[in-house]
Amino acid sequence: MFGMQDPSQTLLQIERYLEEGRLELAEVMATQFSELMLANKKREAQDRIFLLKGLRLMCDIALARGKAAQNLSTIKRMHTERKSLTTLLRKHAPAMLDAMQPEHEDHLRAGRLYAAAGKHKAAAKAYAKCEALVPGHLAAALAAAQSSPSKATLQRLLTTLASAGPVIHAQGLFLLRPDGSPEVHADHVVATLRQNSSMAAGFGERCEAEAQRLEAQKAAIIAGEQAANEQLQSALNALQPKHDYYEYG
Repeated sequence: MFGMQDPSQTLLQIERYLEEGRLELAEVMATQFSELMLANKKREAQDRIFLLKGLRLMCDIALARGKAAQNLSTIKRMHTERKSLTTLLRKHAPAMLDAMQPEHEDHLRAGRLYAAAGKHKAAAKAYAKCEALVPGHLAAALAAAQSSPSKATLQRLLTTLASAGPVIHAQGLFLLRPDGSPEVHADHVVATLRQNSSMAAGFGERCEAEAQRLEAQKAAIIAGEQAANEQLQSALNALQPKHDYYEYG
């Protein structure tokens, strides 16, 4: 198999194929890579790191190819390998633990794959684990509300939005970038809120009010009344001296 002399290069190649939309080739390579790694029963720590990355890519490719139902076992294997790797590193190389991809990302990945396969209870459990690890995880709260819209999931989304920060404009997109969790498209949040604004009186109104707040922030950015990235602007403002120090010289 191409690149197996250097597993890191093979993984980079699979990622490139995935980014380029060459999904069938990415799937073949990721499957072969993971099978070869799993066949090695005496895996060292680095081999386990490579395998875990390969399994994550298999999940991402399965989601992109619409093959979630055929790849549910990959989720279990991904969690098993992560647990095994964490135990190994904690015992022999604890300094490497901080370099691991955060656990919440694997639960978000698993939730999305479960949801795409129609396993909504399993998806809800995965999203809940993600939010437990990172309170205020907007991407997980949004995915849960999209997968299984209910008062409970929409309440979590509304609560998370309250601490997610303002809408920003970057790379031509309107985004929300909460600390500690992945960015989400503001339009996706608005669409999810509005699709469920017909719920019981009062609650649906809250969804619509939040959607309007986000839309108002987008409009303010377009009109130039709000900074395209208020979080960055606030950080820059904090760096500005509060006094003209030359006046004391």
